[in-house]
Amino acid sequence: MKALLLTAALLGGLLAAAPAMAENPRLGYVPTEDHPVGQASRHFAKLVEEKTGGRIKIDTFGNGLLGSEPEMQASVQAGFIDIMVGPTPNLVGVVPEFMIYDLPFFYKDFAAVDAVMDGDVGKELFSKLQEKTGIVGLAWWDNGFRHMTNKVRPVNTVEDMAGISIRVIPNPLFIATWTALGTNPTPLPWPELYSALESGAVDAQETPYALIYTARFYEVQKYLAKTGHVYTPFVLLASQKWFASLSDEDKAAVMEAAKESAAFQRDISRKAATELEGKLKENGFEITQPTPEALAAMAERVAPVVKEYSEKIGVELVEKARADMAAVAKP
Repeated sequence: MKALLLTAALLGGLLAAAPAMAENPRLGYVPTEDHPVGQASRHFAKLVEEKTGGRIKIDTFGNGLLGSEPEMQASVQAGFIDIMVGPTPNLVGVVPEFMIYDLPFFYKDFAAVDAVMDGDVGKELFSKLQEKTGIVGLAWWDNGFRHMTNKVRPVNTVEDMAGISIRVIPNPLFIATWTALGTNPTPLPWPELYSALESGAVDAQETPYALIYTARFYEVQKYLAKTGHVYTPFVLLASQKWFASLSDEDKAAVMEAAKESAAFQRDISRKAATELEGKLKENGFEITQPTPEALAAMAERVAPVVKEYSEKIGVELVEKARADMAAVAKP
């Protein structure tokens, strides 16, 4: 964390040196501008400008221009960057309870994840984040269910995964999950992934459809298995320094814009996932759907991991999530 804060300090100095950037709040994200995160970031900025009568004009920077997600997180915490969007696994180091979104085969569908994000669990996680870091949670956005791609063979069963080297997020729960599934997990930062797949340093990766498509993994991968093993949200976050500087009226406007942006982003992200499956096939992916029995066998393999990490997250919080999901479960 000290190294990240040092990087944030250096980045903050560079950003502060640019007069044009210093005038308006800066919002950074790593995905491409045409990714649902890019579209929603611009939509959020537009909503904020409208709702504040032009008092707040947010500048958006995609493609990792303001740094990697961990670097931006440190910069937001230090107050050098005002707003960012990133996936929840990067928050686990400061608030371990965010691992509730990394539990494998825990969420059945979008209704289940929305119930958890928009319910008491989501509120509690944002509260813990602000308490421990000062970072203000503005909204839960969609990243999607994660699926496995590889260039070795089609994956229909847990046995098909054996021995495949797979890139994972540098996160202990992801490493434990893919070890239990019989693969060889290799933690790598996102910017290094494409070249690692291209060079053969790793055989496989696991991300949602939108990232698979916009990162052009079809150029270096052949097989996609619809495992849906983990649901990962994106989160819209603000620095305490910037948010606290706003008037009560503008704070309310920003929060209202954030809530509306969440509905917008989830809608386009989930519609895009449906459309992208066809585009991924058109670009050469051989897509397989493991049977319910095969997915149940995968879930059985990782059940000890779920139990172990539920205790680390907090059994009470995990049970709250189960209750929220049960309330919206289809009969």
